[in-house]
Amino acid sequence: MLAEKRMPGRKIDHLNARIQEKLGVLLQREVSDPRLARVTVVGVNVSRDLAHAAVKFSCYDPAVKGEELTEPLNKAAGFLSRALARTMETRKSPQLHFVYDPGFDY
Repeated sequence: MLAEKRMPGRKIDHLNARIQEKLGVLLQREVSDPRLARVTVVGVNVSRDLAHAAVKFSCYDPAVKGEELTEPLNKAAGFLSRALARTMETRKSPQLHFVYDPGFDY
C-alpha cells in the first residue's frame, strides 16, 4: 500500500491563514452582493489533501442574521474559489464550504 502524500501541519496552518486573509479581501472588493460585504472570515480549515476548506464566518451587522448568509456564500463559493486560485501560488484550490460561527454573537 502506497503512503499518501500529505502536507505537514505547519504548512497547512500557513495555508489556512493565507486563505483567510485572501478571502476577506475578496469578500470586500470582488463580490457584488452587498450583504456579503459585512462578512468577516473567522477561520479556515483546509483538508490535508487540499481538496476542501471549511470557512467559518461571522457577520457584525445586527440587521442581518448570520445564518441567512450561509446560502449566498455557498452559492458564491465557486466564484471565490476561482478568484482564490488566481491569487494563490498552489497547485490546487480547495472547494469552499461556508459555515456560520455564532461565537461572536455572544
